[in-house]
Amino acid sequence: MRASSILAAVTCAGIAFAAADARAAAPRAILTGTAQAAPSVSDQMLAQSLFEEGRQLMDRGRYAEACPKLAESQRLDPGGGTLLNLAICHEKEGRFGTAYLEMKAASSQAVKDGRKDREKIANEHLALLSGRVPRLAVHVVREEPDLEVKVDGTVLRKPAWDLLTVVDPGAHVIDASAPGRAPFRQTITLAEGEQRTVQIPALAVGDGRASTPPAPGEASTVVAAPGAPPPETKTNPLFVASAATGVVGFVVAAPSAYVWGMMALLSPTCRTSTSIFCASDDVRNTWFAVAAVGLSVGVLGTIGLVAFPSKIQVVPTATTTGGGAALTGQF
Repeated sequence: MRASSILAAVTCAGIAFAAADARAAAPRAILTGTAQAAPSVSDQMLAQSLFEEGRQLMDRGRYAEACPKLAESQRLDPGGGTLLNLAICHEKEGRFGTAYLEMKAASSQAVKDGRKDREKIANEHLALLSGRVPRLAVHVVREEPDLEVKVDGTVLRKPAWDLLTVVDPGAHVIDASAPGRAPFRQTITLAEGEQRTVQIPALAVGDGRASTPPAPGEASTVVAAPGAPPPETKTNPLFVASAATGVVGFVVAAPSAYVWGMMALLSPTCRTSTSIFCASDDVRNTWFAVAAVGLSVGVLGTIGLVAFPSKIQVVPTATTTGGGAALTGQF
């Protein structure tokens, strides 16, 4: 345990020392992706102060405060060691997608710089991160002219569609819009290591309001199609059928139950009586069965009267997949 702690401390110290050393030596174009002039002395001094403060905050486990300082230090004066520390900070913060991309860049930079120590540290972290990074793909069902797809506000161009892209765990917003079409918006939440593809449906002709798929268990909203005729109100046939079923059931059950009850009541006196209610056990049981069936049918009809609306409206609608019609009920 003591040896492991010493090794971890030596590793962290090595990264911190290497970061300061790497600032002056690392080529700017490689570290930032674009050519830029060497930072001024004041930028270098500020970057060094930000780096040291960021490292101290990391040592105290205050990653939410440390990461922005390291990021600003990297922006002012890019360095391979600073980038490696920033990647580790984002990993500790739980931003695995961001950390994964930064760690790959840090590993590549370490190879270019001939820094085997930093390359080894970066590759070890990459091996651990690879299974924890969520990945998101966007599939466009039908491409509209001038269709624009965004993920978290960043435009996702056509070559990147259907490609699983590294993202951070948590909520992500997918938008799609095209001229003369109703926009699409969906918010999803990705767990650690989860992979998901979001389907962007064919965009309906609309007024520019976002079309958001209903959440699981949530009722969808019916939107009348522009210029559609007024809804047509009709008597619900299921309501009528339930009423008829209930009436027939109770009409059958009532007299059958009466006959069966009289037979059961007079059964002990049938040896000396000539009543029309004196019959064999089989006949009496038959009347009981008819009464039971009639009662059951009547109860089902009554349930239908409660469950089904008496009136329905046929509403022409516009949806994200085209036109159609929706039914609404009135109880």
